[in-house]
Amino acid sequence: MLVIDTYALYEWLVYNNQKYKKYFEEIDVSGGFITELVLLEFYHHVFHERGKTTADSLFEAITAKTEIVKLNEERIKKTGKKRSEMLKEKKKLSYTDCLNIVIAEEKNTKVLTGDKEFKEMKNAEFVK
Repeated sequence: MLVIDTYALYEWLVYNNQKYKKYFEEIDVSGGFITELVLLEFYHHVFHERGKTTADSLFEAITAKTEIVKLNEERIKKTGKKRSEMLKEKKKLSYTDCLNIVIAEEKNTKVLTGDKEFKEMKNAEFVK
């Protein structure tokens, strides 16, 4: 099971990017991990661009097939540390991206994304 990034959700559910098809077919069967922050980002973007009905529909579809990973004190600290490490490596990852990495490390999996900052990262399933 992969950790799903906002980028991947948008590419598949909004833009219908077929390069993501096999990943989301697997998620439909086996599930995936998604953080509360990714859900927030995705819902906001879809709500803002496409309206409440579409945002609610996609939100329900996502949460039906994924395990929502919640923030806690340990994850907050690990994410802050991870972001600091990434900035020192000249990678400008958001807090949400860094949380995704922390969860991927925790769950021993990869982050599904096409975000350029993840390119060539060992813990990313980079799809462009």
